[in-house]
Amino acid sequence: MIRIKIGKKGKAWIKARKRLKKEYSEKGITWCESCGCSFILSFHHLDKRSSGKAEHTFEGTRLLCSKCHFKAECDKEFNNKLRELR
Repeated sequence: MIRIKIGKKGKAWIKARKRLKKEYSEKGITWCESCGCSFILSFHHLDKRSSGKAEHTFEGTRLLCSKCHFKAECDKEFNNKLRELR
């Protein structure tokens, strides 16, 4: 059995993700904020988590399907459009 040690950033994200799930659900956002799809959703940070500027907040994240999440990771212009969604 392989054991993976989770660091401070990982633990903070796990805790924040639980809070975000509840917050998004309370606001009625249960689909991709870009295309409206409801399949394979995850939180996308507008600023990359590795940059140190990422915010684990409702304002700093968007709920996206895997297709849009991948596009946002690869396309800076698309990612900037996501900032203007709300």
